[in-house]
Amino acid sequence: MDHYCEAVNRSSNDTTGMSPGARMTGQVLLRSITVVVALCGLVGNGAVIWLIRASVRKNPFSVYNLSLAAADLMHLCLQIVFCARQILKPFLHRCFHLPGILMVLRFSSYFTGLGVMTAISLQRCLSVLFPIWYRCHCPRHLSAGVSALLWLLTFLMNILRGHACGQLSSPTTRFCPELVAITDAWVVVLFVTMGTSSLLLLRQVRGSARLHLPRRLYLVVLLTALAFFLCGVPLSIIRFLIWKVESQTLNDVSVLLSCVNSTANPAIYFFIGGLRGRPPKAPLAGVSGGPQGKRQSPGEAPAPPNGEGGP
Repeated sequence: MDHYCEAVNRSSNDTTGMSPGARMTGQVLLRSITVVVALCGLVGNGAVIWLIRASVRKNPFSVYNLSLAAADLMHLCLQIVFCARQILKPFLHRCFHLPGILMVLRFSSYFTGLGVMTAISLQRCLSVLFPIWYRCHCPRHLSAGVSALLWLLTFLMNILRGHACGQLSSPTTRFCPELVAITDAWVVVLFVTMGTSSLLLLRQVRGSARLHLPRRLYLVVLLTALAFFLCGVPLSIIRFLIWKVESQTLNDVSVLLSCVNSTANPAIYFFIGGLRGRPPKAPLAGVSGGPQGKRQSPGEAPAPPNGEGGP
């Protein structure tokens, strides 16, 4: 069930030291900024989906980028719906109830986006550390399988938590703490995997004397990690790791940061990531000192055999 209309009546406990009028003005301004950022993200992610689908030359990460853009697009659409309701409530003096499934889908798309970002970082790290293995033995449809699995797991995790914790049913069941703990564990796994793969990749790129790649790959990895940890993760920490937080302002800031992350992803993974079909400039195999094979575009990993996602 939708508990926002009840919870918002208790928002006077928000310990910000501000008067109710000033607090309401600040929250409306913050949510309005979130809507503007989300609208920009809709345009960017929509453009990414169209360009990838229209592209003739695809690479192993095309499925990841398409899945990430779809997850971000869904997340931003739902955040706009929830923020619009929060903005209108003080002016219309009524609260619009929304189906609980929208809350489930909002966090399902959010976690799917974080999972896809982690999968991209991990697979890129493997392609750099083990280029020969990646080129010869990487499963052809790995990215499609991982993307489908992430969509399925995050949806099941959120639908079960929604039933157990009262988002889809009125009573909260005794299984709610266990499912919240599973969500916490998932957040920690994503955090550790993303951090470890990013650090290993940055260390390998900077420490290899034989590397002749442009700085674009280093920039992609760095921006990916910054967007993930500074903008993507805070919503997970506020809503799940410390899920009893009472500060509405803190929740609004974390929602804004998640929208910034979903809006920045198209720039990081598409425009900066060198997925525009530019002429290749340097082999990625040189990072590990392996034999130089087919030349890759900057920021891309070596393609597995038979070219997954190829023409």
